[in-house]
Amino acid sequence: MPGKQQSRRTGGTSIYIAVALTILALGIVACILALTISGCHSDSGTPADVSFPNGSAASDPVISEAGESSSGASDGQTSDHESASPSSQAGEISLPEESHSDLPVLIEGQPASAMRFEESIGLRYQIDMNPYEQYVNPEDPMEYVFLVNPAHTLGSDYVPEDLVDCAYTRKDGRKMQQLRLYAEKALEAFMAEGALNGVTNVTVTSAYRSYSYQDYLFNHYVEQNMSKFKTRADCEKYVLTFSTKPGTSEHQSGLCCDMHNLSSAQQSFAKKPEAKWLAENCWRFGFILRYPEDKEEITKIIYEPWHFRFVGREAATEMHDLGMCLDEYCVYLGMYDQ
Repeated sequence: MPGKQQSRRTGGTSIYIAVALTILALGIVACILALTISGCHSDSGTPADVSFPNGSAASDPVISEAGESSSGASDGQTSDHESASPSSQAGEISLPEESHSDLPVLIEGQPASAMRFEESIGLRYQIDMNPYEQYVNPEDPMEYVFLVNPAHTLGSDYVPEDLVDCAYTRKDGRKMQQLRLYAEKALEAFMAEGALNGVTNVTVTSAYRSYSYQDYLFNHYVEQNMSKFKTRADCEKYVLTFSTKPGTSEHQSGLCCDMHNLSSAQQSFAKKPEAKWLAENCWRFGFILRYPEDKEEITKIIYEPWHFRFVGREAATEMHDLGMCLDEYCVYLGMYDQ
């Protein structure tokens, strides 16, 4: 009997051990499965590529690089602020997995003037401003504040002395575009900050233009649209809503550029997230949207969400705060009569 009882106890113990080991194994498997599922969820939280179509809205005309609207003369949405050079589709818009634009990033060693500016507006630069501050915030804040239009012209021999190649020229076979030194360096800062906020495929399609090239463009548009009008005077009046005669174009100043991520300039660019960021942040880098949508009666030029003009940060900030376009601001300063 003692031997049988010992055998039963030994057998019972073996069963308990087996059950315990089975439960332990099942627990380990459950933990592994839980970790695996958790990892899958974290990997799929944000897609690597969020794409938006490049197509324009049905109501927006498509403007060729030569300035011809596909929707005809009546819509008045063409512009010569694109050079008549070959272009290619800019490609899909890819946004980063997450935006840090709302984070209060503090970069140590920023220039004192940049830090004071950050404090005054309650925003911080995300890029190191040391290479750019002297250009964004020029020593003479009024040097780049002036008008170029039919009432304030540039001579046929005017060529800025400090033109440099524009690093953001679209690489589609077109001629390298140029800007004045301070405008180009400020643009580099502007676009570097933009790249941290999803603006990664906007490029410059037109910048400085000579007097003679502007003369060619204006006459080209007149000839292109002449069949729609009875007289050349009527045709020129129409062309002047989107183009300018030589000597009256901002492009000759070397301080403005046309930039977007479409195959050609279209007002539908304004609906892109990139265009919205550029328009909302350009003043922080000394640029203004030169021809705003609500200022057409003042500028006499159609809304151009792709046309940015450098004036320096102090003037751009004041215009932003006052809600003024450049024409209004110059009158406000007493530079020109009403």
